[in-house]
Amino acid sequence: MENNTAATVASFTVGDFTVHGSRNLITRGETETAITPKMLAVLTELASHQGTTLSKEHLIIAVWGTPHTSDMVLSRAISDLRKVFGDSARQQAYIETVTKQGYRLKQAVNWLPGAASALLPVNETQAPEQVPLSEQSPEAETKGSGVNAKKVWLVFSVLALAVLLLGTWLFQDKESNADVAVKEAGKLSEPTFTYLTRDQAYERYLRFSVDGKMLAYSVSSQAYAGGRIVLRSLTDNKLITLGAASVAEENIAISYDVAPAFSPDGKEIAYKHFTGSGCLIRVYHLLDASERDLAPCPYAQTQALDWSPDGKQLVTTVFNQIKKIEGLALVDAQSGNTDILPLPQQPASGYLWPRFSPNGKVIAVVYYQPNSHLWTLALVDKASGAYTEILATGEEVSQVLWDEAGDALYYLLVNSSNDGIWKVNLSSKETTFIAGTKSNSLDFDEASGQFAGITREQKVNIWQSSPDPQGNRVVKPLFKNLPQTSYPRLSADNKMLAFVSTTSDIDSLWLRSLGDNYNRLVFQAKAKEKLVAPAWSPDGKQLLISVLGQDSSRIIQFDLELGNADSFAGENNVKMGQWSQDGAMFYWYEEVDGIWQVMAKELASGQTQSLLQHPVSRFAIPDKKHLHYQKIGTVKVHSRTLAGDESQTPADKMLLSLKGSYEWDAHADVIYYMSPGLSAEPASKAQQMLFKMELATGQSETLYEIDPVMAVDSDRHLSVSSDGTMAFYTKLDKYHTDVVLISR
Repeated sequence: MENNTAATVASFTVGDFTVHGSRNLITRGETETAITPKMLAVLTELASHQGTTLSKEHLIIAVWGTPHTSDMVLSRAISDLRKVFGDSARQQAYIETVTKQGYRLKQAVNWLPGAASALLPVNETQAPEQVPLSEQSPEAETKGSGVNAKKVWLVFSVLALAVLLLGTWLFQDKESNADVAVKEAGKLSEPTFTYLTRDQAYERYLRFSVDGKMLAYSVSSQAYAGGRIVLRSLTDNKLITLGAASVAEENIAISYDVAPAFSPDGKEIAYKHFTGSGCLIRVYHLLDASERDLAPCPYAQTQALDWSPDGKQLVTTVFNQIKKIEGLALVDAQSGNTDILPLPQQPASGYLWPRFSPNGKVIAVVYYQPNSHLWTLALVDKASGAYTEILATGEEVSQVLWDEAGDALYYLLVNSSNDGIWKVNLSSKETTFIAGTKSNSLDFDEASGQFAGITREQKVNIWQSSPDPQGNRVVKPLFKNLPQTSYPRLSADNKMLAFVSTTSDIDSLWLRSLGDNYNRLVFQAKAKEKLVAPAWSPDGKQLLISVLGQDSSRIIQFDLELGNADSFAGENNVKMGQWSQDGAMFYWYEEVDGIWQVMAKELASGQTQSLLQHPVSRFAIPDKKHLHYQKIGTVKVHSRTLAGDESQTPADKMLLSLKGSYEWDAHADVIYYMSPGLSAEPASKAQQMLFKMELATGQSETLYEIDPVMAVDSDRHLSVSSDGTMAFYTKLDKYHTDVVLISR
C-alpha cells in the first residue's frame, strides 16, 4: 500500500468543520486550528472511506508507510483530532472507535471544488468498491443505456478481480520487504566482534574520533575515583586518561567524567565533569593536553554531548523541573553561552541522545514518553525547534546516529527480542536490520564503515532479608535456578510472593509459597511484551499484572482459585492496577485523550472517577483516604487527601524526599523506604538502610541494612511485610561491559 497523497492537496468539509489540506488547517466559523501533516493524513484517509471502518493496520500503512510503526502514534493522532472536533474517547460524534476493528468517520464529508482528483485513496491492495446495480444512480443507467448491463458488470468484475489479485500480491510483497529485517534477523550471519577490553571496569558513552583512529569512552573502576575519560588508540592500543590522577586516594574528592565528543577538526574533545559541587563542560586539547572549563552543564537527567559540524556549538540535554521534560540546549563552543530550544509538547517526556546532522541544520533525537513506553526517532530543527517524527516504536531505543550521507539514521534497540543495530531511511521510513548485539552505547565510523559499541551482560535476582529463628538477620538470594527475577510483591498475609521471571527475553508471572518454597507458573507473556507491577487482592485470591506491549498496555486479572483470567475492559492504555485494603475500590493508571490519570472505581456501584491527572512513576492508595504518588523524574513522594466531596479542591503535601533510591512500599499506616543511613555497628560507614515512617506522625525509624536495589526503571522493586520484618527486593547481581569493534 502506498502512502495516501490526498492529505497534501484535498480540502473538504466534515460535519461543521472545513479541512484545508494545503494549509494543514481545520476551521469552524472564525475558529482556526492548525494540525500536523500526520493528523491531516489520518483524517483524509478516514474521509476517503467515510462511514467505513478502517483497521489500525490500514491507517498505519496508509499514513506512515510501514507496519513497524507503533499504533500508539495512531491513537495519539486520533486523540488530537477528537480534541479539535470537541470529541472524546467517550463521546465520539465524529471519529468512532469500533472495538477490535479500527476507526470510522461518522459525519458526512463533502469534497470542495478542485479536490476531486485527489479524493481517491491511493490503495493498491483493494479493488474499487463494487456498488450493487440496485444502488446505482439513474444518471449512471441513462449514460450506459447503449451497453448491455450484464456485459459491463461481467467485464467490471473480471477487472476488479484482476486488480484485487495484483493488489494482494503487491501488498504481500511490500509487507514482506518491510518485515524482512525482523523475520530474517535470526538467519543473518553474526557480525564480527573485536574486543578491545576484557576487564572488570565499567565503560559508558563511547565515541569515535573524526579520523576513526581513536575511541573515547568513560571508565569507572577501582583505579579511577568515580570515572574518567579514556582515549584508546586503534593503531597501537595506547591509552590516555583525561582529568585528574588515575589512582584513587582517600583525600581526593570523588568525581566522574562522561559523554565525550570530538570536535569536527579533531583537535579537541569535550566532556561533562561532575563533582559534589556541580557539573562543568570541559574541553581537552589533544595536541598540548591543555584543558579549559567551557560552561556549567545545564541540569539534565540524561547525559549526552555532540559537536556541531562547524565546531561552533555543542548540543546537550536540559531538564525542566516544573514540566518534568527533558529538552535540548545549545552551548556556544567559545563563550559557553547556552540557549534552550522549545521543549517537547507531551508532559513527562524527553529528547535523548541528540546528534547533529551532517549539514548541522537538524538534530536527531530519541523522543521518549515513559508513561506510554513509546520511543520515537525524530528530527528537531536547530533554528526553530520544530519537531518531525521519523519512526515510533514500543521497543526501547538507546541511541541514534547519522549515516555518512545524512539520508538515514542508525539506532540501537535494547531490552527487546530484536536487540541490535538498525537503520531507517528518512524518505521511505523503511527499516533494515544491521547487526545483533547486546549493547548500551554505539558509534559509527564513516572511514572504516564499522561500528564501535559497549556490550553488556547483566543479571538481576530477588533477594530476601529476614530474621532467622535466633533473631539474626539473614540476607540471601531467593532463587538459585531461575535466570532473572524481579518485581517482588507480597500477599497481604505475607505467605505468598508474586514475581516476574525472564528467560530468553520472555517474561512470566510466578507465585512462590514462602512456607514450602514451591513455585507455580501463572502466566507467560508473548514476545516483545513486558510484565510489571503485580498486585494482590486483599484476600489473596486474585492477582493483577500489567502487560506492556509494543503498541499498548493492559491489565490482566487472575482468579487463582478458579484459574480464570480476564483483561481489564477499556480501549485506552492501562497499567498499575491495585485494590484498596478492604477490596471495595479498584484503582489503575489510564491514558485518557493523551493524558495519564490515576482512576478509581467503586466495585459495588461501578462509579468511576479521576483522582489525579499527572504523570507518575508509581502510586498507592491502601486506605481509600490518601493517594501516595511519585511524579516521573523526581525523588519526592507526595500524598493527596481524597475528599468525599468531589467539589472540594484536593489537598496535597510532600510526604518524603528519597535519597540514593527510588524505592518505597506503602501500607495503610506506614511507608517503608530506602535511604542512606548508619547501621547499629560501631564506627560504621553510611549504608543503604530500610526505614519505616509512621504516617500519623511523620516520624521515621531505621530498621536494618539492605542491599542497593536495582533502579533501572520506574516500577516497584521493593516489597516489605506488614510488620517490617521481611523485605524482598530486586538486586543487580551482575553487570559487565566491554568495548568492541563491530564489523559487518
